[in-house]
Amino acid sequence: MTTRLFSIDGGSLDFDASVPCIIATYSGFVLSEDFRRQCEEGLIQIRKKVAEHGKVAWITNLTKSEIFTDEDVKWAAEYWNTNAYTSGLVYYAVVVPENMFTAINLDEYMEAHRQSKDPLVLNLFPDVESALGWLRDVMR
Repeated sequence: MTTRLFSIDGGSLDFDASVPCIIATYSGFVLSEDFRRQCEEGLIQIRKKVAEHGKVAWITNLTKSEIFTDEDVKWAAEYWNTNAYTSGLVYYAVVVPENMFTAINLDEYMEAHRQSKDPLVLNLFPDVESALGWLRDVMR
């Protein structure tokens, strides 16, 4: 069972205590300001959940999302990843998008992640259930 933590137009943060993990979901086009606001709230929630549970994982569900700006992709890879890790996040799953333009964004994000050599353990999955299964295994 998940609990809603936060929502914006086109996005939400939910918490699944069984893993434990935060699930960031995007649907349709999300304005840059809203995207970053949700990401910043995600950092707050990571710190809270690590304090409560001793650990937390993250899933970004891009299944129904639409294109993100190049600036937001770069910001997420350079700023958010680093801050998520320093807040206590280690395991990060991304559910791949159906939209081909968002898939290009994801490719750019993954390349920036590889080049930065940041320590987040990041894997791609076809659906949320597969991501949850992986996280349950690595979070034991």
